[in-house]
Amino acid sequence: MKDIEQLLRMTERPQDYTDEELQQLMSDPDMRAYYELMVKAEEGFTLRNTKRDKARRLWKIAAMFVGILLLSGITFAAVQIMRSQDPAVGSQDAVVSANTRYPSPNTPLSESDTIRTFENTELQQILDELADHYHLEVDYRNEQSRHIRLYTKWNTSAPLSQMVERLNSFEKVSIRQTQNQIIAE
Repeated sequence: MKDIEQLLRMTERPQDYTDEELQQLMSDPDMRAYYELMVKAEEGFTLRNTKRDKARRLWKIAAMFVGILLLSGITFAAVQIMRSQDPAVGSQDAVVSANTRYPSPNTPLSESDTIRTFENTELQQILDELADHYHLEVDYRNEQSRHIRLYTKWNTSAPLSQMVERLNSFEKVSIRQTQNQIIAE
């Protein structure tokens, strides 16, 4: 038993022993067999850990692949939903902005269609023109909303609801439409 303890110490810290001491210990056939058994056990543990690490890496790669496929599927579904709701979305000729949706440039304008562009225009002026055009009144529930400046386009032949939706896409604007009023909150 004492020899085995010495063998363990020698394998852990061989620099503490001289070459003669190591050779003397290895000359004993039993100690040689124990040493070979220890080497094989170490190789087995190393091999097992290596296989386990490889298996973990494969699972991680598979999980990432599944995640990418899932994300791609969700993105594809969202694009399909958007295309089914608005035919202009997804066509190469559509003009899309973060704040508004404009009609496709390929959509022909009739003689009665007029596009009005508001550049750095106060909301009050925009709503006054809309109210005048659609024969409505404007009710400002928040005085600060009158002075919000916007850049937008308005197709004068389009329904008011389309312009209200476009204006509501701006962050600080909240517009409602009733039968005889445009309400700015």
